[in-house]
Amino acid sequence: MPRVEEIVRRNIESSSRGPILNLIVKPSSPSEGLVIEGGELVFQTQEPEGRGRENAALVRFLSRSLNIPVSKIDIVYGAREKHKRVLFLDIDEERLVELISKLVMWPGEVS
Repeated sequence: MPRVEEIVRRNIESSSRGPILNLIVKPSSPSEGLVIEGGELVFQTQEPEGRGRENAALVRFLSRSLNIPVSKIDIVYGAREKHKRVLFLDIDEERLVELISKLVMWPGEVS
């Protein structure tokens, strides 16, 4: 089984503005958290699908959990789709890999 860090690294790419995290949002989940499902990073939120509430929940969760200001997190692709690309400003790619790796849980561990 791949290590969490390897999976996180595969889902982060470089850009001229900062690292971009690729993930899937799963609304109407029983709990909130970042998990690995089939090699993909998945953000589970209790928010229902639609009206952008799941996007706001994602940005709030990342900001709070990673201690990064909301103003430094931007959904640059997928605002109306389940697949998202999230840009992080003013953070090193390696540091983001480290932070996200500590945050991710395997399915069934989400509280």
